[in-house]
Formats: sequence, C-alpha cells, structure tokens
Amino acid sequence: MYSVSLGILPPVLRVWRRRHPGIRIRLHEYPHAAQLQAAMAAGGADLAVGPPPADWEGPTRELGVEEFAVVLPADDPLADSPTRTIALASLADRAWVHYSPGNGLADLLDGVCLRAGFRPEAAIRAEQTSAVPLLAAAGLGPALVPANIIPPHFDGAALRPDPPIRRTLTAYTRTRPDPLTVAFADHLGHQARLNPLHFPDRAPE
Repeated sequence: MYSVSLGILPPVLRVWRRRHPGIRIRLHEYPHAAQLQAAMAAGGADLAVGPPPADWEGPTRELGVEEFAVVLPADDPLADSPTRTIALASLADRAWVHYSPGNGLADLLDGVCLRAGFRPEAAIRAEQTSAVPLLAAAGLGPALVPANIIPPHFDGAALRPDPPIRRTLTAYTRTRPDPLTVAFADHLGHQARLNPLHFPDRAPE
C-alpha cells in the first residue's frame, strides 16, 4: 500500500538492511487493498502488507492497528482544540483534500464522512498519498491521513478524529512462506511502529 511504504516500511527496512546487507528487496506499491490482494494471489510477491485480505486462505499475521489524523493548517481556528481532537461533522461544510478515485483511502474517507452525516466535497484530488498532508497544511482543505505518514516536524496541525478512526494492518502470504520471508515477517512484526510518537496521546480503547 502507498501509505505503508511511506509511514511504516522505511525504518523497518533501514534496520533490516543493516542486519542483512547482502539481501535485496524489491518493493511493489499499490493504491488499493484489492489490487494488492489480487497481485499477491497471482504470485506477484513473497509478502504483502496491508489491510486484512478478504476470503484469504493463506497465512496471515496481524501487525497491529494504525490511527488516522485530520490535518489542518496550523493557523486554522479549529487547530487549537485543547483536546487535540476534532469531530468530522465539524468539517462538513469544508472542501477536502481528497484522494484520486483509485486510491483505497478515497473509499475510506468517503465512508467515515458518510457515517458522520455528510459527503465530503473535493477541493482537490491528489494522485500521490504523500502530497495529501502537505496540501492540507498549505490550506487547500482538511485531509484524513494515516498518522504514521506525518513527519515529526510538520508545519500543519494533526488532530485525532473523535471518535478515532483506525485500521488493522496485516502481513500475508499465499502459501507457507520460506525461512527468509518468515524472518522478514518476524522483523516487520517487531519493528513496525504503526503510530508515531509525536501523534497526540493514544485515545482510550
């Protein structure tokens, strides 16, 4: 998934490379979980990392739960919330920094906004997931992004949605994995930080 390769994999791969300098990794990125699952079913990779695959018969390992953040410009009046939280309904009249239609996060944003009672209008649609928080911080509209893709020194405001928005991530394979894939999956399970330390204190379960 695009967001996984942005927020979760870089530090994991850094440590892996230091420990196993002779092993090369080829990274395939997909904008939607359905495309990732289809590619994995066709034998496109040794290991997939993304949301739990539907009707999957191969081995699956849960990595944990990532949280999403609402991004606003630092000077937005709603950015000064003392609780560092925000209700999506309070942004119903805003035009959003949205994702391109083929990006799975577009479906997620539409779904959570519909549950909050509105359909998000798009001020702009971004092809690159990495551009979304930057465009929101620049004032083009609010955005909903995985908190782990927001860098520590970010010039926008990141607030936790109220209620929180979370997504489970997994690592999965088609068949019983070989020892090297098992070793990487174990490394991923131990090293992956799904929620950044600079995000506001984790909301109660």
